[in-house]
Amino acid sequence: MSHPLSGAEDLPSWQLRLLERIQNSSYEHYRTLFHGYPQYSTAANGPNIQLENWRTNLRALEAERSEIELHAHGLDLPQRMIDYATETGARGARWGDTPESALLPMSPPGASPTRVHLLDQIADDVWRLEHSALVRAEYLHRVHTGGLADNEPGERQLHDNMAALWRRAAGTAALIDLDHGEAHQLWGRGPDSWQQLAELTAASYTDTELQQRFAEMSWKGVEAEVSRGFDNLATSASTNLGPPTPWEVAERAEQALAAASFADESAPRLGHGIGTAVEATSTGLGTDWEPDPDPQHPPGRGPGVGVDQGVGS
Repeated sequence: MSHPLSGAEDLPSWQLRLLERIQNSSYEHYRTLFHGYPQYSTAANGPNIQLENWRTNLRALEAERSEIELHAHGLDLPQRMIDYATETGARGARWGDTPESALLPMSPPGASPTRVHLLDQIADDVWRLEHSALVRAEYLHRVHTGGLADNEPGERQLHDNMAALWRRAAGTAALIDLDHGEAHQLWGRGPDSWQQLAELTAASYTDTELQQRFAEMSWKGVEAEVSRGFDNLATSASTNLGPPTPWEVAERAEQALAAASFADESAPRLGHGIGTAVEATSTGLGTDWEPDPDPQHPPGRGPGVGVDQGVGS
């Protein structure tokens, strides 16, 4: 029987490092669970606070690992590899502690650590850009169909966040002189892959999950943090191999959501939280997905978007 990591040597190095992050995050959860349990002390200010802090740390580590796993699923990495990384970390082993992972090439021959780090950053930025586009499009759709309240300030900020992610990804790609093969691996997602990603994420999110994702992605701090990271690069280089623009990503997201479909008997999709049910989403309500009537937004989002409803920031 082949090992779960069989074939991993053929993956791009930045995808291998995604598996590494999953396993190490799972290991940190293991370490906190078994070695971070607080000792009861009568001298502590509110002994239950100690226990709650421990629980909070465990939940945060679980959420962190789930986000990395979602990225891996979005890239269609083999389930057996993701499961191996998660389960091996949960048994107390970091990536590299087993012979199978220790022998894998974690960076191209001769690559500088700085370039490796920046390549990982581009991969994360592209993933966040694609995921944001899907969440934004699905959110606007549910506003149109009356499922969610309009939030125009949040939608505009989400767009600004997407623009910041694109600027940093494009600038970093130019800085490290990304080649054609790397560019295709990072953002060469075809229509079928976009549809699978839509079904994995936004199309399957319950209203509550979608609301939470939208709130996270439209946080103004995202733009501030990403812009600061881009400014620190201090580069004026340009490249013809940059990622698709936010407009192009938004259009592909809308097309993917319009094509998304689920079999009645399909199980909850991978990658979302407890309680996800397809029938709880607009997809399961027999509502045809309609793209935003005006893709060139902001500022104009087209008619029909709950202008009479209250908005929040």
